[in-house]
Amino acid sequence: MKRRMILYILALSILASLALPAAATEVATEVVREPGYCGEDMTWSFEDGTLTIAGAGEMDDYEDGTEPWRAHKGEITRLVLNGGVTYIGAYAFKDYDALEAVDFGQDLYEIGPFAFSSCDGLTAITLPASFKIFGERSFQSCKNLTIFHCEGKFPSFRDSCLWDTYGTIYYPADRPWKVDTIAKLEEAFKGRIEFLASDGTDHYIPTEPTEEVTEPETVPETTVPETEPETEPVTEPTEIATEPVVQTEAPTEAPMEPETQATEPATEPVEKEERYTGGGIFFGLIIIMVVLTLVLTGALIFKGKKGRYSR
Repeated sequence: MKRRMILYILALSILASLALPAAATEVATEVVREPGYCGEDMTWSFEDGTLTIAGAGEMDDYEDGTEPWRAHKGEITRLVLNGGVTYIGAYAFKDYDALEAVDFGQDLYEIGPFAFSSCDGLTAITLPASFKIFGERSFQSCKNLTIFHCEGKFPSFRDSCLWDTYGTIYYPADRPWKVDTIAKLEEAFKGRIEFLASDGTDHYIPTEPTEEVTEPETVPETTVPETEPETEPVTEPTEIATEPVVQTEAPTEAPMEPETQATEPATEPVEKEERYTGGGIFFGLIIIMVVLTLVLTGALIFKGKKGRYSR
């Protein structure tokens, strides 16, 4: 029994001796990265107010106040990402009010939670075409940050990433974001964030459609300028139309004269016939009586001569 107990104790001690170096090496690797590293194969350096992070890949995430450049917090005015930095770690620059400018490089993909929260020195940033994700509360309470230039496609806006931040997000004019998506975002941000194209145009204007609807409704109230140009062209044709009417009246009057002249001679013979019909009978009777008297006198004369010759 004693031998078995001794063997168990030796086995446990051997296992413990093997586990201790492994834990020691892990701690050693963490300690090695702290002085000048902020990620795997990624280093940081500070000089003349500029913090430079160089390397490829993702930065480490931190808890609030544990970032390795914490000692220079009040001196860092500019941040530069060199190489292929794709991710900025959580809480990396929270409450860095002295920070005024950031060069995000050309490979940034995501900004971690609370990375730039409450950075009052920031006023404008430009995110590269590779950028895709605003992390949770990444720019929360950046009260002076009013301009966001997004050179790529529509990114993802995580929970409260721009909470208590007011500004304008500019998207590429040659590759505009979808109007439906912009509408949802403006509703979600409740007017705190405006979305415009890089040339200043607005592809989604929620108030203008209503204004355009009301403008036609108000136009009837100011229809005087609209009706005046309409009445003017109407009166002009009517005036022009009256001139031909006058011309048509002149020809109608001209034929009326021959008609009246033709009717007047027609009426005169009728009147003459009426005049002669009344007196013609009287003269005819006189002529008949004259003829009869001449015939009778001639007959009497002829009889008188005949009686003379018969004696």
